[in-house]
Amino acid sequence: MRELQLDGGCLCGTIRFECRSKILNAYKCHCRDCQQPSGGGFMGVMWVHEHSFRFVKGEPNYHMSAPGAGRELHRGFCSNCGATVVARNTAAKGILFIIPTALDDPSVFAPRMEIWTGRTERRDLIDTTIPTFEGQPKDEEMLSFATF
Repeated sequence: MRELQLDGGCLCGTIRFECRSKILNAYKCHCRDCQQPSGGGFMGVMWVHEHSFRFVKGEPNYHMSAPGAGRELHRGFCSNCGATVVARNTAAKGILFIIPTALDDPSVFAPRMEIWTGRTERRDLIDTTIPTFEGQPKDEEMLSFATF
């Protein structure tokens, strides 16, 4: 996969970022910790190399949650409009998670899997053409969908 220019920011423009990276992994997460900040049934997640990313305007505030297995997830959001733009997982060193809805061109988001489908609301459809996981996939399963 080739490198892409992945520019974006928050809803109000207080935060802007740029990233030149290939997309290492992409998925839809239906866990409760993702549903709540997304305001919907899932949150899209795209992995990129952290070193390829930089904020060019503003900085997010971070909220920490503990999704399990001794990990911490730090969601970066705009303190003005509340939009989530990035996340960091302590288990994924050197990887930054971009939230596709924060991209100027979210059409580059092409999920490779859906996780935590056991938490899906009835109104939300699961894409059965890609692998699905009822809960959190094992690390080796997550990595099997990644392209480094």
